[in-house]
Amino acid sequence: MPQIDLDDNVLAEIARLICGDDLAPRYRRSYEIERFFRNAGWPVLGEIDGPRRRWVHERLLEHRGEPELIERVVLRLADPREYLGEDSVREEVTELLNDLLAVEGYQVTCARGRPQLVEADPDETRPAQNAPLELTADIAEIVHDAEFGRQLQGRLDEAYRCWTHGSPTAAIIMLGSVLEGVLYDVARSRHDGTGKAPTDHLQTLIETAQEEKWIARDVADYAHVLRDHRNLVHPKKQWTHSYSPADGTVHIAWQVVVASLNDLAALS
Repeated sequence: MPQIDLDDNVLAEIARLICGDDLAPRYRRSYEIERFFRNAGWPVLGEIDGPRRRWVHERLLEHRGEPELIERVVLRLADPREYLGEDSVREEVTELLNDLLAVEGYQVTCARGRPQLVEADPDETRPAQNAPLELTADIAEIVHDAEFGRQLQGRLDEAYRCWTHGSPTAAIIMLGSVLEGVLYDVARSRHDGTGKAPTDHLQTLIETAQEEKWIARDVADYAHVLRDHRNLVHPKKQWTHSYSPADGTVHIAWQVVVASLNDLAALS
């Protein structure tokens, strides 16, 4: 587990995410902020005195030398238990949080329903190598239904055309759908008939693929980032975040999908 060390400016933005404002996905009143810190496992801080955001930022600065407490706050911000019945809010908060953490070399992923903090240096991990990964696998070798395999190959081809013709948002959405489809087929084919049948929920599929070691850990970590960006298919998300992916983002997404396909092909 990395020892988290965050810049003052990053802590200030985390304070904004905790408190909420007109642009943040979740607004917390004073008593909700106090409860947030308790649920994050912090010592009793007392009642908020003064503006909420300033008070939270000051508490974060006071404890920045205690990485375990800062990590607990970060993980609580992405914890599903903090957003019961509000999955879309949690996803928005997690995406904004990961955008902040990225500049410090960290990322929050989710495994078995619980957030985890991991180191994420796009210059040193496999999915983000400078040269595009070579696809050594044929989707038809991975997907068991021939027609489904052709459809997914078509989506991958379309994603590449979108990327190379200056349509990064469309490319990322298509790449996310390819990953979802292939993982769903693999999960179905490996299901033993007992217990709950696999669903096409991408987050669950990625977590299963990591737990079962179908794909490498670094690939799974970045696959969660791709999943967050794939949600740009919802116009509201792009509008509220004022975010448009660039060529470099598609580059990473392509590496994630190709690395996943190569790993899955090796299973066969």
